[in-house]
Parts: sequence; C-alpha cells; structure tokens
Amino acid sequence: MIDRLTATFALKVIAFSMCIGALTPLVFSDGYGSPVDAVVGSLTGLIIGAGCLTVELTFLSNQSIRWLRQTPLIALIGFRAIAYSLIIVVGIVLPAFALLDQKLWQEPEFVFNFAISAAIASAISTSVELIRLLGREATLAIFTGQYRRPRLENRIVLFADLVGSTSLAERLGELKFHEFLSDVSYDLSQPIERNRGAVHRYVGDAVIVTWPTANPKSYEWSVACAKQMPRALESKTEEYIARYGQEAKIRVALHCGPVAAGEIGTWKKEIALLGDTMNTAARIESAARDFGVEVVISDAVRAKLPDEASKMLSQLPGYNARGKTDQLALWTVSE
Repeated sequence: MIDRLTATFALKVIAFSMCIGALTPLVFSDGYGSPVDAVVGSLTGLIIGAGCLTVELTFLSNQSIRWLRQTPLIALIGFRAIAYSLIIVVGIVLPAFALLDQKLWQEPEFVFNFAISAAIASAISTSVELIRLLGREATLAIFTGQYRRPRLENRIVLFADLVGSTSLAERLGELKFHEFLSDVSYDLSQPIERNRGAVHRYVGDAVIVTWPTANPKSYEWSVACAKQMPRALESKTEEYIARYGQEAKIRVALHCGPVAAGEIGTWKKEIALLGDTMNTAARIESAARDFGVEVVISDAVRAKLPDEASKMLSQLPGYNARGKTDQLALWTVSE
C-alpha cells in the first residue's frame, strides 16, 4: 500500500515528466512544434514517468520482498537499467504511432535513440542504488561538499536500540542474527519514512535517525516516529516468533540540540554527527532500560511540542545519567 507521502511524490514526478515531454518538441523543432506534438510528448512523459515509478515502487524498491534485499547491487542496477530502457522505448514509440502513425522503430536513428535511452537508464539506476547505499542526505551532502568543513547544526536525534540483542545473537548465531537485524531495520524504516526522518547510521543493533529543527513540524514527526517504531515491530510478532523463535522489541530515546556535522574518512566517507547532543541521546536510551519503558523523550524535545502533543506525555523521575552533572528531566508516552 502506497502512503500519502509516496503518492504525492509519484504525482510530482509524473507531472514533471509530462511537462518535460510536452516541451521537448518545442526545443527540438526550433519553437514550431504543433499542439499534437506537444500532446504526443506529454503522453511520452506520462508513460515513462508512470512506468518507471510503477516498476520502482512495486518491485525494485520493495524491500518487503526478502530475496530482493539479498540480490547483488550490480544485478539490481542491471534489472533497473533494462526495465527503464524498455519503458523509455515504449514511451517514445507508442504515442507517436497511436496519434501520428509514425513507426519510429523503422527509422535509422532508432538504434541510436535506444542506446541513449539505455545509457540514461543505467545512469539513473546507478544513482538510485548509490542514494540507497549512502542515504539521500549523505549522498547530496558529499556531492555538494556541504560538509567538507564541519558545521554546527540543530537536530532532533532518535536512538532506537534492540532489546536483548546479546543473548539473541548467541542463540541464533551470526548469520541468522544478521537476518534478524535486516528484518528489524526494514520494519523500522516504514515509520521513519512516514514521519520524514533520515537514517544517520546503523550502529550494531541500533539505528540513529535525525530531523532538522528548522521545520517546527519535525518535533511532532519525531515523537510520532518514536511511538510508532515499537508498534511496527509488535505488529510482526507472529512472523518473528515463527522465523526466529523470539519477538523483536526496541527502546527509543529522543533528544535535540546542536551537533557538529562534517565529513569523516577518505576512501570511505560518511557524515559524522558529534557533540553533547549525541552523547545525551545515548544516555537517555539507557534511561528507557532503567525505567522499564519503550520510549523516553528529553525535556528539550517536549518543550518544542504543541500543547496538544505534549499532553500525551508523562513525566518520569529525575534521571542521573552517567557523565552528566545535572539530573535529566525526561518524559515517556502516555498509554
């Protein structure tokens, strides 16, 4: 099922493709393209945009298909390039044949156009997999050089840590435990994407998610994400027990504040987030274990929430976190 955010993105992509298709005849005919040419171009854009999105959302980016998650990267790039090439060719040929009775496949330049389409599809496919590998934020930041020099940013930071991972890893063994973590990361990705979070990194059995504080809605999205993550795993309890003999549970901590963001590494780059905000978020996750609750939210986040959202939180006793001089004021989600 496609959520509203994905549907909105899909409509924008299709509309953009149709506009580009409609304008193409004008560009390549010195501004004298006919209205019929514009309609043909628009239909071409519709077929290409909708076709590529359908293949992407229903198959190539559908991580619920377990074997697809284990498919080699080069194979996924090849599958996507072939699928996109065929869709592009159909998009170019079909509208022209249906409306103008043009048999473009018989023209001498058709092979050249197909080769160009395949090259474009391969470039798009490689870019998509690169973004999936590094993450949207990291990919954009690395290519634009945004974090070549460290910079101070305000972010909301979420730590989600698996409960009982040590004993589970001993019982399942390394390979089976890796499969377990893969399933958990997939199930957690849905509330993260739904609430517009960005996965910063995976650290063993934990995941770190961030939101920029520039958008006031980020605070509500982060709390909604924190609440939904345990429920997402709870809804799959039967599947986890059937496959691994144990349910999956997590503890979630939420904090906000300034972080130093910048590139680290040479042959392998990543965007590192450092500072007291990150350390405090990790300490807050320990508080969730000590208080026996699933979600712990710092007072800094609670203070930024609208009154209606903050009323859904219950205050916890003052917490003496390791390495912190003052007690932390913490909250949890009311049942």
